Amino acid sequence: MSARRITSASVLASVLASVTVASVLIVPAAATAASPAPHELAQQSAPRMIQQAGRYDTAIRFLDFDHTRPFMRRANIRGQVAATIGDRRGGLKGVAVKLYRKIAGTSTWRYVDTASTSHTDYPRFRFAPRSLANATYRVVFAGNDRLQASRGATSVAVHRTFDPRMEDGTGRFHGQMGPRYAHRLVLLEKRPCARCGWRQVSKDFTGDYSRWSFKVGAPVNGRWWWRVSAPAATRFIRSFSGIYTTELR
Repeated sequence: MSARRITSASVLASVLASVTVASVLIVPAAATAASPAPHELAQQSAPRMIQQAGRYDTAIRFLDFDHTRPFMRRANIRGQVAATIGDRRGGLKGVAVKLYRKIAGTSTWRYVDTASTSHTDYPRFRFAPRSLANATYRVVFAGNDRLQASRGATSVAVHRTFDPRMEDGTGRFHGQMGPRYAHRLVLLEKRPCARCGWRQVSKDFTGDYSRWSFKVGAPVNGRWWWRVSAPAATRFIRSFSGIYTTELR
């Protein structure tokens, strides 16, 4: 019984510190329930090594990252492959994981990339896919002879881009939507002070090339705040442009 406890402690250090997908857990035969008969040991010049029958549980653990990204900006999906051995848990170094993506409104998972966890004291994986649309991402660890397979899912919400510009003098507030957003609704919103709520004051539709344009004014005293928004859709969350102010000089 004492031999089994000692072996588990040494295995823990090996698995949590330097396990790889191709590695195989081996322990002295005397430390397992499948030890050979005494005459078999006597015929060997060195201790016989065998594979341990059980496999350790693993889990995908995501770290904090920005779950909302502009269209075509890269996400930063980070996490760990955690292994549980007895009452201890730690991240695995140098193991490969694959990333899959399912775009909102579809039912198909598509392969995106493969990465390995780092060899640092705090091992982690990192993926940086471009944000094409609202999507669910799945990270998959295939497992090996001594580690169970595992998977985990997270999501990234994507908003449209506006490329906004405000022209001095004319008050023309305009831009171009991304991705393609031709002949679609855009809303002009205004607030009269920095702490005031937003109010819709106008609406229009984009042109053939997803361009939008509004004419805005300015108060006699102080300033007004302006932004443009687009409604949410299956593949994009409700989206807002940057904020601009107008004032008379």
